[in-house]
Amino acid sequence: MAQKDKDFQYMAIADLLAELEKESFKLDPAVESRVVAGLLGLLNTSSNNVQEQAVKCLGPLARKVKETTVQEMIDSLTENLLSEKSSEELRDISSMGLKAVIAAVPADSNVQCGFLHKRLTPKLIQCLQQQSQMDVKVYCLDLIIDVLTRLGRQVNHDAVQKAVLPLLMSNLSPLRKRCITCIGLLAVSDPDPLFSQLLEFLLKGIDSASRADHIRTFIQCISTIGGAVGYRVGKYLNAIVPMIVKYCGNPKFDQDDELRENCFQAFEVLAMRCTKEMTPHIDSVMSLALKFIKYDPNYAADDDENEEMDVDEAAEDEEEEEAGDYSDDDDMSWKVRRSSTKCLCAIITTRIDLLHTLYQKVGPVLISRFREREENVKVDVFRAFTDLLRQTAISNKRSSSNFVNTTNELLGALIPKAVARITAQLREKSAKTRLAAFAVLKELVAVAPGCMSARVSDLVPGLVFSLREKAANSSLRVEALAFLRLLLASHPPEVFFPHVATLAPHVLKAMGDPYYRIAAEGLRAGAQLALTIRPAAPFTPSFEFRPHVPGLYNAALGQLRAQDIDQEVKECALYCVGTIIAVLGDELRADLPACLALLLDRLRNEITRLTAVKVLATIAASELKVDLSPILPDAFAELASFLRKSNRQLRQSSLLTLGTLVEQYGAPSTLSVQVLPELSALVSDADLFLSHLALLLCVQVMRSAGAAATPAVQERIVPQAFELVKSPLLQGVALTTLLLFFSELVSLNPKVITFEFLIDNLLSMTKQKDALNKQAYTSVAQGVAAVCTSAKPSQRDTVVSKFIKEFPKAKDDGKLLSLLAIGEIGRRADLSHHETLHALLMLALEQPSEEVKHAASFALGNVTVGSMEKYLPMVLQEITAHAQRQYLLLHSLREVWRTLPMFVASKYGGSTLNVAVIN
Repeated sequence: MAQKDKDFQYMAIADLLAELEKESFKLDPAVESRVVAGLLGLLNTSSNNVQEQAVKCLGPLARKVKETTVQEMIDSLTENLLSEKSSEELRDISSMGLKAVIAAVPADSNVQCGFLHKRLTPKLIQCLQQQSQMDVKVYCLDLIIDVLTRLGRQVNHDAVQKAVLPLLMSNLSPLRKRCITCIGLLAVSDPDPLFSQLLEFLLKGIDSASRADHIRTFIQCISTIGGAVGYRVGKYLNAIVPMIVKYCGNPKFDQDDELRENCFQAFEVLAMRCTKEMTPHIDSVMSLALKFIKYDPNYAADDDENEEMDVDEAAEDEEEEEAGDYSDDDDMSWKVRRSSTKCLCAIITTRIDLLHTLYQKVGPVLISRFREREENVKVDVFRAFTDLLRQTAISNKRSSSNFVNTTNELLGALIPKAVARITAQLREKSAKTRLAAFAVLKELVAVAPGCMSARVSDLVPGLVFSLREKAANSSLRVEALAFLRLLLASHPPEVFFPHVATLAPHVLKAMGDPYYRIAAEGLRAGAQLALTIRPAAPFTPSFEFRPHVPGLYNAALGQLRAQDIDQEVKECALYCVGTIIAVLGDELRADLPACLALLLDRLRNEITRLTAVKVLATIAASELKVDLSPILPDAFAELASFLRKSNRQLRQSSLLTLGTLVEQYGAPSTLSVQVLPELSALVSDADLFLSHLALLLCVQVMRSAGAAATPAVQERIVPQAFELVKSPLLQGVALTTLLLFFSELVSLNPKVITFEFLIDNLLSMTKQKDALNKQAYTSVAQGVAAVCTSAKPSQRDTVVSKFIKEFPKAKDDGKLLSLLAIGEIGRRADLSHHETLHALLMLALEQPSEEVKHAASFALGNVTVGSMEKYLPMVLQEITAHAQRQYLLLHSLREVWRTLPMFVASKYGGSTLNVAVIN
């Protein structure tokens, strides 16, 4: 670096930079000062390249040298910056160097951070107060901003604030902008007294300022503070909002569009960050925004006329508007309209409680502004209406039915006008406008399905215009196809029948497009088109769909056969072909073998197998009963092998598909050997949903294969089922399916898997060495009840009699299981013929164990459900007669109400309610 040759200097600094970026590099203390001095000296060289390299080194170097050396670096750079003798170039490069050093100082280095705010910041503040050169003040403010960003709470806020606030009234715009940024950072960590002084200064400044640029600066400053710490600004809104509102309509600044833009930007920020505190001012702000969203003094057009125009009239108006557009490069009114639109967006997204008011006041105005002549503003208007629709979707999910009905009525009243205006926009030349229009239409279809049935004939020309290859870019075609798919899916099929011939060629062309996004969306739309031209029952088709079948099938099959295409297109091609076969397969019998072979090939491909599994399920579930015999044995084998894979989604889809295939086509003789051994590993509490699917498939195989499935079920599944029933995690659909499995076992093969075998294994669980979890007692009891309910009445009565007989001598665990089982059986079957049961249950209510007493209460309530005529009067009588049992008996009554509320209310409502209230 000491060489005078600039090339040597550049190469030396480049080598130093490369070394500094290495974690292991350390500077020798003896040469540290020389390196720093040499590097700082090169900042004043005449070579720009050397200067740039030197600045790049300062940040990494500050992390490698001692803290005292960093202080020397900062002092030297500060001197270069603030010295009156320094050139403009040296000040600029020194400012960049200081920024790099400040960014490099570790936040946990108290010494270096202390040096920044104790020595550097005071010099910068002094410069702001005393320096006459504005460019130096700009550099100082930039550095103060960096220091505040890194060390906001450690800086002397009072001194910085006093130095910066007067500069808000500077004549130099770049200086004012940096002051605004600096004040925003100060507001984050300002103490409350200083923050109050700051807001008071700004409010006084707005009120007393006579120059428009100063007023704009103060308002921008409030916007910045609101965006940074809106929660602190809230209590000042009663003073802030009326003052800003005043300037929106002040005749003195009537021509200052930039001031109005700043006002609405402030309203937008305050509406977003001070939602609650803005409530008293929302109406006035909304009225102003609705007024100025139409503000266009240079264009004489009445937005409120022809509100009831149809699509043809809208198109004519658009042509007239294009012909009469006012063009003026100095026209800034569009900024006012855009800022007022964004202000309305903020109100819409934060005030869902005002949804009805927004539909009544804001919705019609937004629709009228769909004809906005400035493209950027028009796009924002579309976004505002889209936000309104999204808020509607959110509100409909969590509001009362009355509120939802009112919202839908208000939306329904706006839909004809909105669709008419948007339809006209679909024929605009601007792709940006049409993209925004499609976004609105998609949201409208999602919120109000079927709302465009009467306007489909008007939408089709705009859709076709956007789908033409020469008239649209790729993003627009993708959006048009996506909207078409949603439109087809959310509206009655018959409204599209007259337009299928117009739409189908464009969809088919998109399906084969070389661009993957268009092809993928085209395939999705093609699948939906197939569902539309031949709707499912009970719809009676009156449309001749057969001419369109070959085109759809060949277009989808061409993409399915392709090997060198994007993964998304492969998956969409599979989905499209599967849907076409499921809906139109009876018209494609000659082509099915080749197509099914391709599907089997994709099923064996690791990349596409998951999608192929889902497609196979779609075809299998078809009402057409598509002949899958050419691939069914191989498909069963592949699906069975997928059950061993680690991919959970693949296993889940494979189980669902196997279940559909078994249900629709039956279980082949080899299926028990192929599938049931794989299911055993899935029947566990490690994944209860997979256990549910595995057991459900097992039940379907048992029903289809019958006794042939017995050996595999007995050997593989039954032991796992007994283990699962003991799990404390068992609940929900897994428990329900397990009970179904036990019920099915009773009738599967009584000679091999006997009723006694099942009951003995279930009851023996309480006698094993490992203590059974209390939750498992409930599962075991339900298992016993499922087996008994599916068995012969005599077998069920034998088990109940056994429980009654052994109850007095049993331990608490045995009593608990007996009572729970009796309750579960009693809810499913009438046990009134067991004469001693009532006495047993009354005796159980007197047991010392609280668990046993609660189980007796549960049993009594459920036995009452199965025998209302006998047991309900007894329960009511017991509640009245035995005060000490009332709590437990009321729990029994609750079981009755929970299980049979309508029956109880209609026949015993008066007496049960009176007893419950009295006691």
